[in-house]
Amino acid sequence: MPLTPISNIGQNLADRLKVADIASTSADLRRWLDSDFGRYLQARERQVFQEQFAELPGYRFMRLGLSEDPQTLDCFKHIHRFSLHPSELRGGHAALANYIELPLMSETIDVMLLHHALEFSLSPKAVLAEASRVVMPGGHLLLCLFNPYGPMGIAKFPMQLCSEKAQFRFHNLRLGRLTDWLSLLNFHVERIEHGAYNLPFRYGTKNQSLANNSQWEKACKKIRLPMGNFYMIHAVKRVSRGIRSSGHPWRAAATKSYRATQGLKSTAVKNNK
Repeated sequence: MPLTPISNIGQNLADRLKVADIASTSADLRRWLDSDFGRYLQARERQVFQEQFAELPGYRFMRLGLSEDPQTLDCFKHIHRFSLHPSELRGGHAALANYIELPLMSETIDVMLLHHALEFSLSPKAVLAEASRVVMPGGHLLLCLFNPYGPMGIAKFPMQLCSEKAQFRFHNLRLGRLTDWLSLLNFHVERIEHGAYNLPFRYGTKNQSLANNSQWEKACKKIRLPMGNFYMIHAVKRVSRGIRSSGHPWRAAATKSYRATQGLKSTAVKNNK
């Protein structure tokens, strides 16, 4: 029996660790979202959306990400809500679009949700930069990502070595790293949330801990434990202000100071006389 060259083994491992673009893995990810754990994860995310971010101001709301369910869009109360996807036009998606080249004018969206769009993209920086382009000054950006220090993030590397499942091929993006990127893009982080503390394994349909909040999850949520399967960032785009070219304030102050100086000199001359 011929032996497999070591170089081929290394190449196979490297291929498994690579992150494929969401456009090529969307079908596999959709099947995973239909699993017990996928539905549980989406339910916990929708719970945070409804409790914390449903009342964000604005008219236009846009979602980029994995999920195609209209229930996520219904968590928000904006009049104009729509979703874009890079490869499949189905479910709640309104149009096809490349996430690094959105067919929208700059500064047109009031609230944007990146729903696991960053970690499953080839270039998370490019997707985030494009999202920041279309968000209006003073607009809101919501990021929902897998937590590298949560059960899903910890299970990622061993699962990549022993399987080729699409849900484990994503970028591990730390909270501090995303915060730095947002600061460079002129965003201010307002709020951070964590959630979904169960292990990412297959559960039976009789397991009620997925349908209801277990005592374990309630305790983690109460102490705001940053070890959930996902974390969310709410950031607001700073309003940019240009430099005003007006020299009147300092000129007026200088003129006033000059006149006061001349008045003192005139008084001194009169007193000498």
